[in-house]
Amino acid sequence: MIDKYLEITKKIATACGVFAAASIMLSIIIVTELVFERYIFGNAITWQPELVTHLLVASTFIGSAYVFAENGHVNMDYFYTFLSEKGVTILKISTSILCLIFFLVLFYVSYEIVSEAFVKNYDTGTIWGPPLWIPYSSMLIGSLLMILQYIAEIIKLFDEGDLR
Repeated sequence: MIDKYLEITKKIATACGVFAAASIMLSIIIVTELVFERYIFGNAITWQPELVTHLLVASTFIGSAYVFAENGHVNMDYFYTFLSEKGVTILKISTSILCLIFFLVLFYVSYEIVSEAFVKNYDTGTIWGPPLWIPYSSMLIGSLLMILQYIAEIIKLFDEGDLR
């Protein structure tokens, strides 16, 4: 059962990485189109900067699960040299639990933000005016994905660590 959960979270994280990479690539294409449309053809730009911003924010929040699953985040490995193997495991578990609590709070707050934007039908207030609950959802989805990843990390640390 635990192995299945770890396998599923790994697949979800990989899909998040693909989404983040695709969002960044699409942002590059849109910015290139923006440059051509504005400076070469002299047309006014309306939706491109806003969409690029939303895509980059979504790639950051949703792609964070992939970065974490691949151990691509910043580590303080220097401190590990002063600790025993058991101490390192305890430190990793402690920081993972603190991070899990942070993302649980972020999930709750982002749920409140998304639901308010959805119920009150907030939009960006621009000419294009997409509903705000859509870009806000990236924070909600990203925090949920990080919760799942930190649970998987804690499970792995307890499973691999010798805490006796």
